[in-house]
Amino acid sequence: MIERRRVLTGAGAALLVGVLDACGVPVPATRVAMPTGRLQLPPLRADIDRITAITVCTRPFRPAGPRLDVERLGDQTIVHNYGHGGSGWSLSWGSSAIATDKALATGEREIAVLGCGALGLTSALLLQRAGARVTIYAKT
Repeated sequence: MIERRRVLTGAGAALLVGVLDACGVPVPATRVAMPTGRLQLPPLRADIDRITAITVCTRPFRPAGPRLDVERLGDQTIVHNYGHGGSGWSLSWGSSAIATDKALATGEREIAVLGCGALGLTSALLLQRAGARVTIYAKT
């Protein structure tokens, strides 16, 4: 049995994926004669034909990347901030700061935010902090 502390300090957490096979079953590490006495993990067998299902990254994704631009529709200004492909939670502050600047540059101070995911809520919060009156619209 591999000592957890030794694996974490010896191999590094980034290499722990090599300890599991494609089904999540632990694969025994092999001890190799190394000057440091550290464990060497077996190579990861990650072939495309071993994939049986994709269960992550199913959020809307735009091959062109996130949309973060301004569009005029009649007398309304629309600031687009979507298409982050599930990365909205990690990009929300930077992306929403850009969207907020674009929205406030129009001179409007009553702003509607469509959607209350990570990007929508972060945008609404930043707009409020900047003095805008914000209404969030979301499908329930």
